[in-house]
Order: sequence, then structure tokens, then C-alpha cells
Amino acid sequence: MVPYAPTPSGGRPVGRAIGRTARLAIVLAALPSLVAAGGARAAETAVGNRPLQIVPAGTPIDDAAAPRWNRTILLATPRLASGDTDALSPAIQKRVSWFTLAVLATVSRGAGPDGVRHTLGELGAGYAVPIDGRLTVIAADDPPAGAGIDFIGRQILAQNGRSLAGLTCVGVTDTMQLFDAEAVLHRDGGHRDFLMRHFIWVEPDSGECSACVWALAKEPDGGLRVIDEPIRWVSPGTREDRVIHVDAGEFMLGVPTKRAFGLVDLPPGRDLPWSQGLRAVAAAATYAPEAVEALAVELDRQLQSLRLPQQAAH
Repeated sequence: MVPYAPTPSGGRPVGRAIGRTARLAIVLAALPSLVAAGGARAAETAVGNRPLQIVPAGTPIDDAAAPRWNRTILLATPRLASGDTDALSPAIQKRVSWFTLAVLATVSRGAGPDGVRHTLGELGAGYAVPIDGRLTVIAADDPPAGAGIDFIGRQILAQNGRSLAGLTCVGVTDTMQLFDAEAVLHRDGGHRDFLMRHFIWVEPDSGECSACVWALAKEPDGGLRVIDEPIRWVSPGTREDRVIHVDAGEFMLGVPTKRAFGLVDLPPGRDLPWSQGLRAVAAAATYAPEAVEALAVELDRQLQSLRLPQQAAH
């Protein structure tokens, strides 16, 4: 069955010399942090550009009845499972997978001109672990004692937490948000720097959330451009097994640099082709509300290819 593909517009057009402790610290600092493997960007004052919200510690995952953070957009758990993984100890490999990146949203229900209308009030990210049998967001700089996180785990978690500062919201309306993440991807036999753009929206009528993700290349002049890889439509609440490729060629004196770790793929979902109109609006630095709407209109046209088989079945 073809997955449900809601419209972004709600149905409307839209080395040896290093001591053991110091060496461990360097290794841990270079480990992949899921969505920000490239480092934080400086804050900008352009329209729509601000840090993405951090989901508060103690927030449970998948609580649709909660007043806040009641929609799960994406849960991504990393695995060092590709490339030169033997260059890292089993202890580090295991602990990298302890922490799940959670992208959550707050959807509110209110009255609209034509009845009930849902809005996207908040979008944020945090790291979660199982607590008392339930996946729960924790503070990266002060995890709860009951979570069972040891020294190595705490260092990895702290690095993950610092990476959240590099997530940037670049466009907002009351039903849509876009955020960017610096990322190193494993492409063409090596690790390359990209920007991963995430477009999140809520259906005003149903309250369902979905996302589209695509990779952008960074030009020497600071601009962005669409690359020849399809857009990925991600269904609501997707759980991602996020495979990380390890490149020992990016180690220095036996210690991995940040470029030693590359994401193998975008989150799982359905691929969408690029149209000329969508290419023209998908690589802006930031988006004013009307530009978010214009992007939604072009994206809506491409999503139509997922809706048609379902419509024909009915």
C-alpha cells in the first residue's frame, strides 16, 4: 500500500604521544552526532533563521494527548556499521547506539473558519533513552542517574547535546517549519560536507504531521545548491536505523576527526523526483512565510505521485 502522503499546504496549493584519557576524550568528541556531524553554524539575522528548539528533559516520546511535544516526527538511532568500524573499540560502538535523536512537534487544535484547524506551534529536537520502559528525552549535560549511562556514554551524550546548537530553523508558518543540519555524508567513496534540509508540516484538518528531507551542497561562495539525489518523503513517526560509515583515512595520528564519520543515507521513506520549479526554491538560505508557502506549492505537486495510487484504490 502506498503510504499516506499529506499535503504541506493542508489540501491547498502551497597518536601515541596522547595519554589514554586525553585520547579517549578526543575520540569521543569526534564521534557522529546524528544530524550535526559538521559543527554548529553562526547565528544569522536573516528572515526565519534561529536555533531550533531543544525539547525539555523529561518529555516522553509518543504522547499524543500531551499539550506539548505531542507529535513524533523522527526517531533516529545511530550505528557504526559501515566502513572501518574495527578502528573503534566495541565499547564505543555500543554506546553510540544508546542515544536516540528525537525530532518532536507540538500540534494544537483550535477553531478555524471551516471547522477544526490544527497548527504547528513548536518543532524541536533532543536525545532520548528508555527510562522505566519508556523512551524519554534527557538533558545532555545532566542525564538522570537511573538511566545507567557510564563515563563513555556521558561523553558521547554531551557531544550529541552540543551538536543540537547547530540545528537552525530557516522558515516558519503556523502549519510548516524548515530546519537545517550540517552533515557529513558518505558519497562517491569519501565523506563530503552537505546540508540536510528538513521540511515539516501538519495537516490543518487531521493534525497528521509528515516531513520531507533533502541534501544540499555548499558552494565556495557560501550558497547552496540541489544535488542529483531525490527528495525523501518521511512518514509520521518514522524510526530510523541510522547507519554511520567510518573512514579510517580521516583519522589523524590514529584519532578520528569529525570527517571520519559519514551518514550513509537520508531517513527511510519514499523518494520524490525533482521538478524544475522545486529546484528553483529548495536551496534558499532562509524563507519568509510567503517563500515557505511557495516551496510547499512546488512540493505538493511532487507529492501528488504518492497520492494518486491511493486515490485510484478508493
